[in-house]
Amino acid sequence: MTQKKSLIFRLMKNIFVFGGLFIVLSFIVDWYRAPATPTQFEQQVHYDIQNQPKIIAQLSHEKPMLLYFWGSWCHFCKVVSPNIQQLSENGTEVLGVALKSGNDAEVQSYLNENGYTFATINDPTGEFSQGWDIQATPTILIIKDGKIFNHTTGYTSYLSLKLRLWLAKILP
Repeated sequence: MTQKKSLIFRLMKNIFVFGGLFIVLSFIVDWYRAPATPTQFEQQVHYDIQNQPKIIAQLSHEKPMLLYFWGSWCHFCKVVSPNIQQLSENGTEVLGVALKSGNDAEVQSYLNENGYTFATINDPTGEFSQGWDIQATPTILIIKDGKIFNHTTGYTSYLSLKLRLWLAKILP
């Protein structure tokens, strides 16, 4: 009986230690990959592939929004994009940025094939993303009142994004 308790204790200890190490490493990677804020980005007018104007300050005024940098060639994006779509369907304002994913028709075709309906800006040369100092895809920025509240890179779960959005709503 004590041997079983000892085994369970060691297992729990290992989960705690390795889980904590994973969380710390995730924070370090996010800090290292922190995007830069372009000058006056919140007031600039950007046009999505549907030719609809998007102003980040307006999109993030009522509630936090997601600015989602992704690529059709990115394997992690294929796992994260359904989470982004689900958030969009549940009322979160999402503005995607298709990084080096082809022309507007190719990006729209990719969105249609995968059932993604969130607004997307096409960045075929990477110039827009470079202005934000995006170093990896997927990169997700949570924007609140025209300011970056939080960011993350790589795989991010739906629940993690919901938690970050909730924190952005309640924190000043």
